Amino acid sequence: MVAKLRHQFTRYRRGPNKKVWDIDIVYLWSDPSDLEWSKKRLQVLKSESRNDFCCINDQTISSTVTLDELRYSLRSIDSHLEGFRYVHVVVDGQIPEWLNLDHPQLRVIEAKNIITDKNHYPNYNTQAIESYFFNIPDLTNRFIYFNDDFFLSRKTGVDEFYTSDGLIKVRLGRALSPRGIAVPEEEGDSAGHKNANKILDDRFGKRARLTVMHRPYAHNKAILKEAEEDFPEAFEETRSSRFRSTKMVAVHSFLVLYTAAHLKKADLVPPRLLEKDMFKWGECPNSNHKVTQRIRSLRGNGFCIQEERGIQIPESEVSRFHEFMTDLFPEPSSFEKE
Repeated sequence: MVAKLRHQFTRYRRGPNKKVWDIDIVYLWSDPSDLEWSKKRLQVLKSESRNDFCCINDQTISSTVTLDELRYSLRSIDSHLEGFRYVHVVVDGQIPEWLNLDHPQLRVIEAKNIITDKNHYPNYNTQAIESYFFNIPDLTNRFIYFNDDFFLSRKTGVDEFYTSDGLIKVRLGRALSPRGIAVPEEEGDSAGHKNANKILDDRFGKRARLTVMHRPYAHNKAILKEAEEDFPEAFEETRSSRFRSTKMVAVHSFLVLYTAAHLKKADLVPPRLLEKDMFKWGECPNSNHKVTQRIRSLRGNGFCIQEERGIQIPESEVSRFHEFMTDLFPEPSSFEKE
């Protein structure tokens, strides 16, 4: 038994002289191809008496296959991310069958256990669940939020997401954040940014703002809690939207980060010339082929491949995705069962 434990420790250890920072990784994960989970989601939607959900058909389409992005994202951080303490995966009654729950650096948390207001659960609005992240047990004050479609391609230290004096680094995109009145015909991300910009204009003055890059987000628990106290209506509107709506606010990915920058608690990092924010994977073979070519030529530390919303990706293109990602990350991570 002692020999077995020693072998497992050696397998998970990051090697000699590797500094481990007091910084955790957080994922929010679900599998829409799970029919029971999708059925529950539709039941929740039917119980809602609202007409302000954004592109609700795109939000609730039941996929029959999964790209399994989390597996490859974990492979990428296992290979390239240095210095993190724990990986926390927030789930909603689902656990990937391949996930190694015995991994000493892995923590799996049910969303219902961090959502303190039970009127906000169940919830299928990621921004709503993200606003409760500071309730994750034993989460470090500084943490990095990875969507499951974020991937690292080069060695990166967790300390690189913060300034030398501990401020959050906010990587800006090249596009202007949308403004105006949110409508149900637009995506929830756009509506959330419009509402966040109005709040920021009222608090700090009207100005144009760039989007935040769709890459791993550096965060600070204390700043999130302060934002909850400073913007209670924004948090409540977002949390009470079980699906993305015209009233929700891009809290976690925009409002909190720009507020921290205005208060000198975050450093806005300008976009790099010609740096691509994200790629989309869909039903068109030619478009997907171009994505693979673009990613292979990237010089940055990471990339995002977002599954196109509102469509059924054919099995042939799902297989192409797995082949491509397996080629990029061929070795199973320590977070996968042997």
